[in-house]
Amino acid sequence: MKEVKVAQLDQQQLEKINELEKKIGVTLVAYDSSTMSSQGSGAFESINSAHSNQPS
Repeated sequence: MKEVKVAQLDQQQLEKINELEKKIGVTLVAYDSSTMSSQGSGAFESINSAHSNQPS
């Protein structure tokens, strides 16, 4: 089993995470997708691409 690591975020990414946390009222955790299993990273990619297609 691979170890899952928390992602290192730049300032802009961190600000976006903080904005989303306030908007939806939950704590978000960003994981380093290079350490995730192929099934986990695939699910992440699906969610991420679906989100990016939504209008802001």
